[in-house]
Amino acid sequence: MGEERESFISRKGLRIMDVKNKRTVVLVGHAHSGKTSLTESLLYVSGATSRKGDVMQGSSLSDYNDDERERQCSINASFLETTYKDHKIQFVDTPGYMDFIGETVAAIRVADAAVVVVDAFSGVEVGTEDVWQKLNDLKVPRIVFINKTDKSEANVRETIAAVQQELSKDAHEVDLKDANLIESVVETDDALLEKYLESGSLSPQEINTAFRKAVLTARIFPILTGSAATDAGVKALLDAIVDYFPSPVDHPDFQVRDAETKEPASITPSENGPFAGFVFKSIFDPHLGHLSMVRILRGTLNSNAEFYNVNNHNKERISSISVLQGREQKAVDKASCGDIIALPKLKYTHVCDSLTDMKAQILIDPINFPEPSISASIKPKTRSDEEKISNSLHHLCEEDHTFRVNRDNETNELIISGIGDLHLKVMLDRMKRRYNVDVDMGTPKVSYREAITKKASARYKYKKQSGGRGQYGDVALEVAPLPLDGELYEFVNKIFGGAIPRNFVPSIEKGVIKTINEGVLAGYHIDHVQVTVVDGSYHEVDSSDMAFQIAGSMALKEAIKQAGPVLLEPIMEVAITVPDDFIGQISGDISSRRGRILVTEAKGKKQVIKAQIPLSMMFKYATDLRSMTAGRGSYTMKMSHYEQAPAKVTEQVVQESKKKEG
Repeated sequence: MGEERESFISRKGLRIMDVKNKRTVVLVGHAHSGKTSLTESLLYVSGATSRKGDVMQGSSLSDYNDDERERQCSINASFLETTYKDHKIQFVDTPGYMDFIGETVAAIRVADAAVVVVDAFSGVEVGTEDVWQKLNDLKVPRIVFINKTDKSEANVRETIAAVQQELSKDAHEVDLKDANLIESVVETDDALLEKYLESGSLSPQEINTAFRKAVLTARIFPILTGSAATDAGVKALLDAIVDYFPSPVDHPDFQVRDAETKEPASITPSENGPFAGFVFKSIFDPHLGHLSMVRILRGTLNSNAEFYNVNNHNKERISSISVLQGREQKAVDKASCGDIIALPKLKYTHVCDSLTDMKAQILIDPINFPEPSISASIKPKTRSDEEKISNSLHHLCEEDHTFRVNRDNETNELIISGIGDLHLKVMLDRMKRRYNVDVDMGTPKVSYREAITKKASARYKYKKQSGGRGQYGDVALEVAPLPLDGELYEFVNKIFGGAIPRNFVPSIEKGVIKTINEGVLAGYHIDHVQVTVVDGSYHEVDSSDMAFQIAGSMALKEAIKQAGPVLLEPIMEVAITVPDDFIGQISGDISSRRGRILVTEAKGKKQVIKAQIPLSMMFKYATDLRSMTAGRGSYTMKMSHYEQAPAKVTEQVVQESKKKEG
């Protein structure tokens, strides 16, 4: 090829680019800001497609799933690529709805740069603010593209001002002759600033070089304007992606851990080092099959090659490598540093796994996916669905790590959890569409507990004679409450003088544990109780293991009824993040949920309210919070402790228990 190596070569009709001529870009922004339409325009203007797809008509390359076409919005991250000015650009189009934020979080983790799309009429919305913070956390270089400027209601100047005020004062329109921008750029480079102050001017080359460096280090954020509908400003955006965004080798060293010692380490992105890749997404699709999406951090991977899964300690052999163009898979014979590829039917590999050369094993930190904030119980409608439900839920959880499934052993309910109502509905729609499994969805039951408030005693004699050998067991016991922050259960044997033979004491405890598990007040597990066996009697012939189990169980029931039984309810520790404007409203709402505020802390431009709230008051909170804060609030919660429920709650739960028994 001569001294000046060609920037790309042709393989199987695809262009394999020099690593310096690669760009990996994620498109992010609030729902309906026009990310997918902009992706279509970028592909069209760069020549990757001969006609633009349309979201409303269901013909876009990105939104190819049936549920996306029906809802006319992105639900999954989709992968597309183009070539422009001898550069290969891989785009990741992400959903804008917060219900599908897990897709965006994973895409941000593996992209080298981002285009933040803002609607010229709606301005900076909550989804934009949220994703901007996530980009800040990872120091991702980005360009702001103000879209829909062709609309009559668009207000470009106001939107630019909002970007600078609400996102970053370091966001600037691209005019390298503008004095304000030049000053902002030189302030990011001490040597250049000194030269500028001394001479009062810089060459265009110096300014341009410093500008790119400032963009690469996420200290300056260019603002471009245009319209995906008319393709206005799209060529300028492509130029900016090529000129200012990093190549894979411009990325700082990846911080990893040594696979053996688990000590911190780093790897430098390069095409020449040992292979290292990171699995950031799984796709289970009727059309695509099972694909593992991998970002190559270092080295090269050939088809029909072998690599090592460091997390699962297994070798994987691949038969083929593909890059995705929406739904279409394009086979390539190799891929290298910076590429996002699809590997089919891996046996041992899952999301967040580290894939490496056997001789250079490293571990890459997993993606920090958002925790679910809403749960529902599900029940298969038919017996045949019961048999298929486990497999379908497994695939859905592997594909979406913000979707969780667990079985509550106490209530025996199957519980699904996700980011919001829409998220859960979409997942159940997929279960029905893909796997033909239909379920009913309901509100989960609360796992209450029972406890006692005072000491009590009881005696129960179980005597049964029906011809032949009878049954006899006689147990006297005492109960006492244990501290709520202490042991859940304690069994004490204080029988003296052989009133009950030792071999029957374990039988008594079996009966006691049976009653503790079944409850007395409302059918819930009894916690924080000490049970002491103090007396009893036995029959040399009729006493048996079963007789003393029954006697122990019934004696405990009688004692609990006299020991001031109470209901304990689970209390959650909740951290609610909201803008200052909503503090009063949220505080009042917490009180209405029988909650108590522990502390309020500042976090950037927002406040974090930490509170304790009963779980029974939190099942619809994700939807309620979104409504109260116009979508600008978020929260996390975890189990804190159990405490005594109010009389009204106890009465209601007891009545429900009696109805069920009836």
